Parts: sequence; C-alpha cells; structure tokens
Amino acid sequence: MNYFNDSLIAMQELYGHDIPMSLATVSDGKPNARVVNVYYKDKSFYITSYALTNKVKEIIVNPNVALNHNLFVAHGTAVNIGNPLENSNKGIRDELKEVFSAFYNKHVNEQDPYTCIIKIELEDALVFANNFKYCIDFVNETATREDCVVDIV
Repeated sequence: MNYFNDSLIAMQELYGHDIPMSLATVSDGKPNARVVNVYYKDKSFYITSYALTNKVKEIIVNPNVALNHNLFVAHGTAVNIGNPLENSNKGIRDELKEVFSAFYNKHVNEQDPYTCIIKIELEDALVFANNFKYCIDFVNETATREDCVVDIV
C-alpha cells in the first residue's frame, strides 16, 4: 500500500512551522553540519541565509544535503532561489516572514543583495509520527509505513 499522502500530512504537521534542524553539506569531501531554522512546504524545506556563508558556498559546489531532527532524516537537493525581495519569491517570502517571525525582522536583511532563500527539494525521508515509521520517496511519490513506537528517551 502507498502511504505517500499520509506521509505528507505527517511532514506538514511535524515541520510546517519554524523548527531548528541540523543541515549537513559537504566541503572538500568532508561533511559539515550546523543547526538552521527550517520550514517545510510542498515536499521542500526553506531556509533563510546569506550567500557568503560556508553553507551556501558548499551548496553551490555540491547541492546534495541532508537534514536531521531527532530521529527524522532526509536527503535533498539545495538551491539558492535568490533574495527574498525578488518577484519570484514573493509568496514564500511572505510565508517565511510569518513562520520565522521570532527572528526574521531582526536577522534577515532583505536589502542586502547577499541575503537569500535556500530551497531544499526533498528526495527521501525517514519520518516518525503517530506511532508509525514512514519511508518516503519524494521522487517517485511513494511511501511505506510500519508500526513503530518511539521510546528513545
């Protein structure tokens, strides 16, 4: 049975808001990890950043990234979609301003041309929700589900 739609609902419930998550990139064959604030929408995560940071520089060279939060893990392709003020980013900018309201106006300088939005298009994920474990394939839009009680303290 395909549980893809159920898994998307679980993703939205768990990550469709501001949440700190580890983002892993690669530089010179070595992994780098840092915690960033992310927002999930439509099979992608969004991050506000700055084009001159190591994470963005690393994404330009190698767009393959991983995300982690507790037992959740996902892989995807990251791309700098540009400054929040670009016309093409109006919709997501408005959402990010609301979702990241705790810090957006203090830490996101939209007037700086290096300020950017990173979009991570998900390829796969392992999600634990509602006593189930979902293995999601975003590319083929399939997911499996099995009973799983998370009892890690």
